[in-house]
Amino acid sequence: MLRKRSLLIVVLLLGLGLSLAACAPQVAPSPTPTQPPPAPPTKPAEAIKPPASTPTTPPAATPTPKPATVKMGFVPTTGQAGAYVAIDKGYFREQGITMELINFPGSSQAVAPLSTGDLDVISVPVTTALLNAADRGIEMRIVAGEGQSLLKWEYIWVVLRKDLADSGTVKTPADLKGMKIAAAGAGGLGAQTVQTLIQQGGFKSGEAEMLILPYPEMTVAFANKAIAAAHVVEPWVTQMVEGGSTVKWIPNSQFFGDKLQVQVWVFGPTITKDQDLARRWMIAYLKGVRDYVKAFTTKEGRNEVINILVKYTTVKDLKLFDVMEMPYLDPNGQMYKGSMEAQYKWLLDTGAYTGKKTLDAITDTSYVEYAAQTLGKQ
Repeated sequence: MLRKRSLLIVVLLLGLGLSLAACAPQVAPSPTPTQPPPAPPTKPAEAIKPPASTPTTPPAATPTPKPATVKMGFVPTTGQAGAYVAIDKGYFREQGITMELINFPGSSQAVAPLSTGDLDVISVPVTTALLNAADRGIEMRIVAGEGQSLLKWEYIWVVLRKDLADSGTVKTPADLKGMKIAAAGAGGLGAQTVQTLIQQGGFKSGEAEMLILPYPEMTVAFANKAIAAAHVVEPWVTQMVEGGSTVKWIPNSQFFGDKLQVQVWVFGPTITKDQDLARRWMIAYLKGVRDYVKAFTTKEGRNEVINILVKYTTVKDLKLFDVMEMPYLDPNGQMYKGSMEAQYKWLLDTGAYTGKKTLDAITDTSYVEYAAQTLGKQ
């Protein structure tokens, strides 16, 4: 009995506990907090740097030109003015070139030493001597123009003895009958001009005579009345006129359509075998030419250039440069081929040249074209 009563009390107590639990307020379980995803690790702040500049390659050092000595044969006239200026202003030295100058009384006399390698470069007109050397197989090339005679730049004349001009004895070539006319050399521009003058006079053989005399000897011949006229280049033109023995008579360009290529530069075998040296020589030369042309067109640097010409030519009186006409030099070294072809034809027609070489066959303008391109064409 007691046992049943105890079991009943336990059941009642158990039911009462469940009822109290049911009546208690329900507390929602706290949710487990959600953790945000871990932030990526941060780097310390860096100072803002300017964008890196593109590395530049330093300019390649200009190679030092290979030293060389170039021997130049010349007649000390103003026709070589570009070379004189280039020498004196150090343009050849910039190219590693030492210039050695050898003076000749006539340009044709410089051809033989060029053929043997005793000269490297010469300044000459188109002559029989030059063409004959080429016919013998000498590797020489006409490479650039030099002095040109044209309007306002007439530096070569046929001069007339002053007493013949003053008296009116000689007015035209026909008046030279029985007289003597001088040229500085045979088989070249001077001889061609004198013979053309004789032809214009309509003379038969022996009615007028051509003599070959160097320029300095012409002055004496005029003073002694041994010659009536002569083909003369500056500075001797002005020296003879200022000395009172002659007057200017006919400009040389008149025989060649008013534009005459008087001289050209010729490279000999020693320099034609070295293209780099030939190019460097031409660059230096053209720089001198351009300074010269500027001096006598804009007058910029005129006094400096005149002083250089006094140093290298036979003109020592500064005042003469205000009187005499100067040769024209093309700033790109170009040649006037029209008169050159006329000179060449005359040599063939007169039998002064009987070989087979043409001017084109012995001309190479690649050096001067390279130099003009390098310096910028003008």
